[in-house]
Amino acid sequence: MDKIKKALEACEKVVDGIEDGTITTESALLQCSKIARLTNDEENLIWLQYEYGGYPRNTEGKIISDAWNIAYKKGRGYQENGKLYIFTELASELEEKIIAQQKAVGNFTTNGASVSGDLALLAMDRLTTNVHRSTITMVSDVAVAQKRLASLKAEYYEYALKKQIELTFGNVATNVFMRYRERVDIAFSELSKETLLKLQAIEGKLESGNPEMYSQALTTCRRLFESTAVELFIKYFPNYTNKTYKTKSGVEIDVSGDHYKNKLSAVIEKLEDKSPKKTIVGSNVIYLLDWIDNLIDLQCKGVHSDITKEDAERCILQTYMCLGDVLTLQ
Repeated sequence: MDKIKKALEACEKVVDGIEDGTITTESALLQCSKIARLTNDEENLIWLQYEYGGYPRNTEGKIISDAWNIAYKKGRGYQENGKLYIFTELASELEEKIIAQQKAVGNFTTNGASVSGDLALLAMDRLTTNVHRSTITMVSDVAVAQKRLASLKAEYYEYALKKQIELTFGNVATNVFMRYRERVDIAFSELSKETLLKLQAIEGKLESGNPEMYSQALTTCRRLFESTAVELFIKYFPNYTNKTYKTKSGVEIDVSGDHYKNKLSAVIEKLEDKSPKKTIVGSNVIYLLDWIDNLIDLQCKGVHSDITKEDAERCILQTYMCLGDVLTLQ
């Protein structure tokens, strides 16, 4: 069983267990720690370790600042007299405290007590009053502990539920993409060797760790569209000699020279005419190409900072999807 499946099983135990009341809060916490570990969620793993082992303190015995902020944000914060505080009891301690005090409340009674003498009535009255006050205090303490435990339980539930949704959607997206990739890879294999080499060149640029190479990755994606546009235009308009092409909407577009966007638009329109389904492939492609051009232009003018790896990854993924859509229209 892979890590994702194990993490999903742990998510299910927490979500179902809390909803059904069949899991202790401490057990839910341990399952959440397992989820964080299996999904490499380092940030939340630190929080969950604090939840299980206690929040670290400095030499003065105070919770360190970073840990205090985590605790406050994760259901432990409260206000009193205009000041901010956190409670530090662990989930296991709160559970034990609730059980112990509930038993104590049940056993704390005047039944069986006897007094005698001239002050018997007064003594009994004081005993009854003390028992009553102590009972009220314990009931209040139980209520506070239950409220705090419920707050922690809500945090663990929310974490597991979000992870469950995230992992489930990720699995669906992965399966969909794998099926899509099977179709697209076949279409890519029919491109010329020169175009395929441009595809191969992108990988090295992405793994370089150099911002300049990320910029080159975007340029390579654009050139990939250029070579694909020329290749497909020659294929579907083999004897076309006019400088312009008239679209279905009546607009004349220049398909001469290096006007690769227009060439690609003409090809897409022709392929869509043959397709029984309506698509928005053309709009997606033009949007992506405009985005690439705009990002590169801004960087050249000094308006935009270095292109990031995230920019390059987004560009590569979108290029793969858009080119795949075009090629699978054939």
